[in-house]
Amino acid sequence: MTDWIKEEDPTIYCLQETHFTWTDSHRLKVKEWKKIFHALGNQKSTRVVVLISSKIEYMTKTAKIDKEGYYIMIKGSIQQENITILIIYAPNTRAKYIKQTLIGLRGEVACNTIIVGDFNIPLSVIDRLPARKSTNKHWS
Repeated sequence: MTDWIKEEDPTIYCLQETHFTWTDSHRLKVKEWKKIFHALGNQKSTRVVVLISSKIEYMTKTAKIDKEGYYIMIKGSIQQENITILIIYAPNTRAKYIKQTLIGLRGEVACNTIIVGDFNIPLSVIDRLPARKSTNKHWS
């Protein structure tokens, strides 16, 4: 991860399913990445992480971190422009979680909000059905 960050040089980097604990947080520290937000889940491991490069002028106003570790919402400004970053992790066993989270945060999400995540949800009813084995019969 650190090699990719050094090579690609993004200004904002969002991670999911890191399984880091508070004692592992030193692994997130990469030179020139001083703003690190991570949420611990019930298993005391980080589900989502946001790294913001110190190469940009980012001022944090508020950070809202889900007690279960499934989302982080950071409100701040980049070069005096307000911006909200919302990263959501929704395991496929909790497909309704995204909708519930967005409804719960409705008053805080605006046109300047960037929502990222690996939503792990089926796109249609057919995608929700269990896979069936092919039963092709050959008639003679």
